[in-house]
Amino acid sequence: MLTDTLLEELRCRGEGSDLDYKAERYPFAKASDQEKSEILKDILALANAHRDGTAYILIGFKENPPHPAELVGISPDGTIDDSRLQEFVNGKLESKLNFRYEERLFDGQQIAVISIPKQQRPFYLKKDYGKLIKDVVYVRRGSSTGVASPREVALMGAANTARGEARVLLSFEAPDNQPLSHSFDREFLVFPKKLPDFAENRNEMFSFPTLPSNKNYWRDGAYYYSSWRRVIQVRLLLANKSEFSIGDAHLEVTCHCPEGESVSLLRSDCMPEVPDTSYLAHVRPERANQFMFVDDRGCEPVAHIIMGTIRPGQTVRAEEDLAILPSAPGRYLLQVRILANEIPIPLLIEHELEVVGPVAKVGPSDFFALMNALSDESED
Repeated sequence: MLTDTLLEELRCRGEGSDLDYKAERYPFAKASDQEKSEILKDILALANAHRDGTAYILIGFKENPPHPAELVGISPDGTIDDSRLQEFVNGKLESKLNFRYEERLFDGQQIAVISIPKQQRPFYLKKDYGKLIKDVVYVRRGSSTGVASPREVALMGAANTARGEARVLLSFEAPDNQPLSHSFDREFLVFPKKLPDFAENRNEMFSFPTLPSNKNYWRDGAYYYSSWRRVIQVRLLLANKSEFSIGDAHLEVTCHCPEGESVSLLRSDCMPEVPDTSYLAHVRPERANQFMFVDDRGCEPVAHIIMGTIRPGQTVRAEEDLAILPSAPGRYLLQVRILANEIPIPLLIEHELEVVGPVAKVGPSDFFALMNALSDESED
């Protein structure tokens, strides 16, 4: 999904070979072939345009030079399904075209976006459809659409063969920007499985209005200590060593564990803070438009990191460090898949982590000693 920041950036640009504005949604569901050929033509023209990065059609925006495009919005009725649009477009082309259609809210208004990554060209119809003619290469030049000349078509083919393989370098670093080690000494604390709710002792005679207690205080403390004693923080950087830009670069990070063990992945800024006895302590605001998030709905957690477009010679650092929480000592394997428009087969990079250290059971007296230390730390 496009972020609000990128949409704001796009609407400040004028129409061109990689950007088109549409005030209204394209007719599609109950439209005639003539009407539906309109969206097909615009997608083809932008796909065939000469450009460096992803092209966009912003629907629900009206060009308003020299000011940013006006947000006019579209009706929530008549939503176009991405899968049906994919089937419609690619069912009429000689070769598969990668694009994405999405509808969403932006600044309180319903909008739609068609994203078309840069890919091998040209694209054309295998038979006539509506007002479009087969074998004709429609192309976007600036803010207008036309028919590509034989020379332009030849240049498209030459660009496909002239470009070599994409070359990227993934670096694993520690938070101090030094190369990430392969061996780590950590401590694995085992707390009682069931900890009671926390309740502060108050003198009812002299009580004053206060915030309710954090009943999870003891459990928060156990999670805080167990997390910070075993965490391994990783900083990921991706460098483009190619002679061309790499678009929509994306990292998928997983960590394979020893048999019988598990691992958790977190953004480093989601690591637990020092717990407090107050109910409202450390309430974190929801983060929107993140370029790193962890999907833990499957059999193993996967961290998704959006790196965006990387220019030749440029190095991009992930938005946030990744926190790895192994469940026990052992040999773990960090695996990163690198995906991008110019990388037809995802690259797999691995980094071994040998984790050693004691596994210690925390008894009641030790636990309360740790919590008292936390209390002293929060007061300081």
